[in-house]
Amino acid sequence: MLRPSKMTKIRLVVSREFYNEVLSALHDLGVMQIDVTSEEAMKLIGGGEVASYKEISDMAQRFRSLGGLLYPVHDDKRFVFESMQQLFSECESVKIDNRVSAIKRELDSIAAQMKECDTELRLAGKLNGFSKDLSVLHSSNIRSFVVTGKELRQLCAAVKREIGDSFIVELDESAIVSTSRELEKDFGLLAERYKVELEAVPELHGKVDALADGAKRRLERLHARKKAHEDELHVISERWYPLVSAIREQLDIEMEKQEITNRIGVGKDVIIMEGWTPHSEMPRIRHAADRMSGGHFILETIRTKELPPTRLDNPVITRFFEFFIRFYSLPRSDEIDPTMIFVVVFPIFFGFMVGDFGYGLVMLLGSLWLIHRLKHPVKRSRLPKPLTRFVTMIVGPDGLMTIAKAIIPGSVIAMVLGVLFNEYMGFQLPYTAPFNVLIGLPTLLVIAGYMGVAMVEFGFMLGFINKIAHHEKKHAIAKLGWFFAALGVVIFGLSVLHKAPLGVSNPLVIAAYAMLAGGIGTVLYGEGFGSLMELPSIVSHILSYVRLVGILLTSVILAGIIDLIFLHGVTHSLLLAVVGIIILIVGQIFNLIIALFEAGIQGARLIYVEFFSKFYTGNGVPFRPFKSSRKRTLSRFKLE
Repeated sequence: MLRPSKMTKIRLVVSREFYNEVLSALHDLGVMQIDVTSEEAMKLIGGGEVASYKEISDMAQRFRSLGGLLYPVHDDKRFVFESMQQLFSECESVKIDNRVSAIKRELDSIAAQMKECDTELRLAGKLNGFSKDLSVLHSSNIRSFVVTGKELRQLCAAVKREIGDSFIVELDESAIVSTSRELEKDFGLLAERYKVELEAVPELHGKVDALADGAKRRLERLHARKKAHEDELHVISERWYPLVSAIREQLDIEMEKQEITNRIGVGKDVIIMEGWTPHSEMPRIRHAADRMSGGHFILETIRTKELPPTRLDNPVITRFFEFFIRFYSLPRSDEIDPTMIFVVVFPIFFGFMVGDFGYGLVMLLGSLWLIHRLKHPVKRSRLPKPLTRFVTMIVGPDGLMTIAKAIIPGSVIAMVLGVLFNEYMGFQLPYTAPFNVLIGLPTLLVIAGYMGVAMVEFGFMLGFINKIAHHEKKHAIAKLGWFFAALGVVIFGLSVLHKAPLGVSNPLVIAAYAMLAGGIGTVLYGEGFGSLMELPSIVSHILSYVRLVGILLTSVILAGIIDLIFLHGVTHSLLLAVVGIIILIVGQIFNLIIALFEAGIQGARLIYVEFFSKFYTGNGVPFRPFKSSRKRTLSRFKLE
């Protein structure tokens, strides 16, 4: 679990007769990353071409378009296409394109007409009170506008004063201004000055009431036509959408298979595929190739000095923590995968910094609610939209799910420590705390210091293991030097704090001097004089873990102050009690948010900076297997 999957580079040679079957099997297995075939292999097989499947591309485009026109139907039914012939046969059986396109055109036309009716109704509302025929508002020389706004009356007065050749009809909440087309620009500038809204009156006939009644009647007919077409489209979708979406998915998969042909070696008689696969998956690839080619294949490993791609291999229950490792940097395939270390250490740091039963319980319930909400989204959320937009802009749904899951173990540890500390959002229950945060502060600082020593020294040991695995003996020796130098600094520092003798009478100090001198010498041998610049960072990295106590202490003191203000308020007067309750609610929410973010950010930082810097290289190349996700279709290959 502390190493990525062991990867092997393989070469698969298949008779060209069985190329499509074997490629499909590899795709459905999803365990091989297909790379560009080497020039040496290409020279052995000569030149050749794989047939272009333009028909697949055309079909894929057709069904993408058709699937976009139908209404989605949620159905658990999944399809299996045993062969390309069956897939094309199913494509030919779908003969709804023309009717669906015609319905779509009708719905678009109806939507445009309904928009016109809505415009006429809205305009009729603004023209309410105009008793003459609407045809008088439009001619070859006259242009009319409906004007609305706060400064409507001031505009009308200005038009009468500054634009003489105009006609104004003032209504209840609007006005009609008719001007000659030559003065239209002047009127527009005047309207802009008074910041009113203008709407040009189109060429209309009849009275306002007749206009509104006609628009309403047309809207009713359009709504009826729209419903009839939508009902028909729903019926078609219920019958055909599952099959259409399945065909579209299978065609997209077939397109991906065709796109892989520019990486493979194509000969006259054989096909060569080269790439990486986890060593443990070799038997499955061999079985698939044997089954689909009837034994007409060769599978061999390729000896290479290339760095394999990285495929992390962690238990399913902890795999979501890989998000935090990838966020920092994906490990190389030949170094330690720190995911499981993060799984153990981060919740401890998080829970230690929160250290309150009440806050831990709220975080636990909030995480469980968020996970449920993300798995079962509601159509209408009661949360403020600006807040949800801000959160989703920073972290997507998958990231939120991962963070919520990662908070759960830390919240449980915070609840356990909260009982130990007798901290319940700053309040204390009537029992004697096994450990008091304020009274036991020196002890907590010592614990944090020892945690820092353990993490830093553990990091150096992992660095030593990594360098040995890379056959970098000098750098491996340097990592041991850093280990003993750090241990010497710690022992010397503890002796100073305990006011122990620093001379030859103290054998522990003599051992510290020896480890410090030997460690520095070893570092000089392995990494040179420039590495000594990092010596002060050993002390700073160890002391950085004291922030665990600092954040815990800040949260405890702030919660206590909020509770104290609340208790003083409720014991004096009703007004102060109300103020105290408001301060209690707002203050506790604020302290909870601070505890959540500080514990999360600082907990991850202590691992990323103070720990990873001792051994972690990162910048790994991710393993990208040849596969696709299936939602509507099933693999046609049932492999053991």
